[in-house]
Amino acid sequence: MEPNRIDRIERDFRHRYGCKKIVNLLVSALIVVLGLSSVIYIWNYDGDGVLTFRWMTVDGTVFTTVISLFYIIASLLEILRYTEITSRLLYFTRLASAVAESLIIVVVLLSQLPFSPQHMHILRYDMFNMHITIPLLTVSSFVTNDSPIGKLKAGKLFHGTWFVTLYAATVLTLILTGAITHEMIPYAFMDVANMPALAILLCVVFVYGTGFLFSMILSRWNRKLSWLWFRRVASPHAAGSPDRTDNL
Repeated sequence: MEPNRIDRIERDFRHRYGCKKIVNLLVSALIVVLGLSSVIYIWNYDGDGVLTFRWMTVDGTVFTTVISLFYIIASLLEILRYTEITSRLLYFTRLASAVAESLIIVVVLLSQLPFSPQHMHILRYDMFNMHITIPLLTVSSFVTNDSPIGKLKAGKLFHGTWFVTLYAATVLTLILTGAITHEMIPYAFMDVANMPALAILLCVVFVYGTGFLFSMILSRWNRKLSWLWFRRVASPHAAGSPDRTDNL
C-alpha cells in the first residue's frame, strides 16, 4: 500500500473518530441539561420535596445525568488524545444507564395502556424529557458511540442492573423504616410488607430478568452498531485511491 494512501486512511479514520466523540459529547451535554432542568421542574411542580426521588423515573434521570457528566470528561480526553479510554467500569456504568432508561421506556408504555390505573401527563416538559427524550438519547448514544469491550458473559451482563439494585435498596430501605409511608409507596410491587414471599420472589425475578434481557440486547447492539462510524474506512473510495486493499 502506498504511503500517501496510508496517510489518507489515517486522516479519514481520525476525522471519523473525532466526529464520533464530538457527537457523543454533545448528546451527553444535552442529556445533562435536560436531566437537570427536568428534575428541577418536577421538584417545583409537584412540591413533594425529597419524596420526589421515590420514583424510578426521577432517580433514573439523576443516575443517567451523573453518568453523562463523567462521560463528557472522558469524551473530552479522548478527543484531545485521539485515544480510547478502555475502562470496563466506564462501559458498565454506561450500560447500566442505558438499561435504566430502557426500563423507564417500558414504564411509560405500560402507563399508557387502557387498563392502567394511572396515566401520566406525558406531554408535560419534565415527563416528556424523563420518559421519552432522555431514554432515547441515552440508548441510541450507547449502542452507536460507546466502544464495545467484547461479548459479555452472562455474569457480566448483570452489571447492567446496577441501577435496579441501587434504586431498590434505597427505596425499600425508606419504605421499611417508615420514611416513605404506605400511601406514598411509588409502585404496588414495592409494598413488600403486605406481599406474600412468592409474589416478592416473582417480582425480583421479573425485574432482574428484564434488566438482564435489556443488558444482553443493548450490549449486542453496541457491538454491531458502534463500528458503523468506521465502515469502509479503508475502501478505495474512502481513501481516494483507484486500487482496492481489504487488509491494512
